[in-house]
Amino acid sequence: MILDKRISKQCAFLTWTLTFLCLTTASAAVRSDSLMSPNTRAFASVADINTLQQHWQLTQLGQLVQDESMRPFVEDLQRQLERKISGVRDKLGLEIEDLQGVAGGEIGIGIVEQEKARAAVALTVDVTGNRPQLDALLVKVDKELVQRGAKKENVDANGTEMAVYTIPLKNDKKTTRSAIYFVKDNILCACDSRYEAQQMLSRFSGKSAGLESVKAYQETTSRCAKESNGLAPEIHWYVDPFGYASAIRSLGNPKEKRHGKDFLKIFSAQGFSAIQAIGGFVNLAVGGSYEVIHRTAVYAPAIPGLTSKYRLAMRMMKFPNGKSLAAPAWLPRKLASYRTFNMDIENAFESFGSLFDAIAGYEDAFANVLQGLEKDPYGPQVDVKKDFIAHLGEQITMVTDYQVPITTKCERFLFAVELTNEQAINVTIEKFMKSDPNAIKTEFEGRVVWEIQEELDDIPELDINISELDLLDETDAFPADGNTGTDRPTSAVCVTEGHLFIASHVSFLKEILSNKAAQDTLSAAGDYREVEVAMTQLLPGEAAARCFVRTDEAYRPTYELLRQGKMPESETLLGRLLNRLLSPPEDEGEGLLREQKIDGRKLPEFEMVRRYFGPSGMIIRSDDDGWLITGATLTKLSVQARATGRVDDGRSRLR
Repeated sequence: MILDKRISKQCAFLTWTLTFLCLTTASAAVRSDSLMSPNTRAFASVADINTLQQHWQLTQLGQLVQDESMRPFVEDLQRQLERKISGVRDKLGLEIEDLQGVAGGEIGIGIVEQEKARAAVALTVDVTGNRPQLDALLVKVDKELVQRGAKKENVDANGTEMAVYTIPLKNDKKTTRSAIYFVKDNILCACDSRYEAQQMLSRFSGKSAGLESVKAYQETTSRCAKESNGLAPEIHWYVDPFGYASAIRSLGNPKEKRHGKDFLKIFSAQGFSAIQAIGGFVNLAVGGSYEVIHRTAVYAPAIPGLTSKYRLAMRMMKFPNGKSLAAPAWLPRKLASYRTFNMDIENAFESFGSLFDAIAGYEDAFANVLQGLEKDPYGPQVDVKKDFIAHLGEQITMVTDYQVPITTKCERFLFAVELTNEQAINVTIEKFMKSDPNAIKTEFEGRVVWEIQEELDDIPELDINISELDLLDETDAFPADGNTGTDRPTSAVCVTEGHLFIASHVSFLKEILSNKAAQDTLSAAGDYREVEVAMTQLLPGEAAARCFVRTDEAYRPTYELLRQGKMPESETLLGRLLNRLLSPPEDEGEGLLREQKIDGRKLPEFEMVRRYFGPSGMIIRSDDDGWLITGATLTKLSVQARATGRVDDGRSRLR
């Protein structure tokens, strides 16, 4: 009897366990990357939108944007970004914010390239446990699309009901777009392509492969997972860079004629399409010390059959790992950012010619330039490869700072290139400078400094046509060296300390070169050392590049320009990026400025918000088939507390 009871209990327990496992398996949500097309060129997923929001609010930046005094800026930024990337609402009739009360799990969104058709937007949402909220959302979407004049058709697709909307365009009633919705296995799927919607449905049964089957996606995902030490991502993203660019082009007007050079085609033909994918993980509010941790894998495998790994200009992308990339002793403590990387400069020089020719539009363009520099009797008469490139080392450093008062051109830059033969480079630089009528030879603390002034006649033209990539552009709108009146902007070049220095402002160069006490160097600064320790822990071993940024100093010029109402005119690195992101299509013509929509005078003084911006760092490691990038922003308060030994940073979670 006792034995029978035991057997009965064991059987009951086994039955309950099997039932639980079956129910769990049946209710397990299908991953969004298995439903997305293998032709997905850009993809992002959020594991849990509520958790992400909670963690965002724990960050200091999250607390900053919740401040009532920041509301005008935050709302305008959201509005302009939505205007720039408003595809989800325009195409599907819903907004990302609508999903917060509906999602019971993962949200995934992708841009799918389609053959001979416009790229499609695909969306998946795990709605487990939120059916009432889902029904309310679908009613809202239906109302939104019907108001646009959409016609709705309910279609049975192998037992799954699809709501198919045919939507006329606002400016062309004869042209229509589609929006398709269906729900299967607690997953809401939406797409603006009927064909892609049908393919998504077929992937539930495994009849066709999804994005997760793509090798490039697998590689970037697995590498980030390996480096994350078990820390699951809150945001997971993936981009096929050239495929994405092509997909985005398909969304434009096919009748509109392209102007200028096709840089996508040029860079692809020059071998850069070897970069097959870039993907990463993002986590917020980690361990009490980190605002953000991000890991990015760049997948660029060697091309089979080539001894040089890549072809044509892509061969420039050779960044050797090195043991030490620490800040050199000549760098002062007061800097906004410090970036340094190793590069095989001689190899880059040898590989650059084909790209130069392709952009110039004719063969031997680069060779002709080099020949002119060597043979022109009015030129420097320098053999660039022999007299210059051959004497450069591998390490390149860039630092930034700014001057006050804050202006649109207040940011200062300095590049330093490691030398293997300082004397030879000195001779070559002197030849270059003597052939430049705007270069003046001066002396500073026993060093030769070449000051280069812009020609006054060129200033108006430079203001209009200056390239976005020119980091040394200056005009008389900013007194580069604290001078006033008609003084011309002055950049500078100097060979000293085993480096070639090139600075946007002569004053900045002199500050860098001034003799300083050992304790007043960047390497001795507490926040720099804290970031170095953190980054070395996150990605130990040799690296090809390192970066340190004091975000409070780096963001200050942009913030102050917002308060002055001059943000669209900003020429800081961050300002240029934001202006490009926020400029609507109608403002992207040459010479036009984006209108600043908010009254920046309502923003608080920067000193009131400085405490929200912590230091950040990044490390890049070169691998056999790509690069791994690890970065983090530290919580500023935790940096200060750790400096006094008053906080446990909880980093054991990362080990």
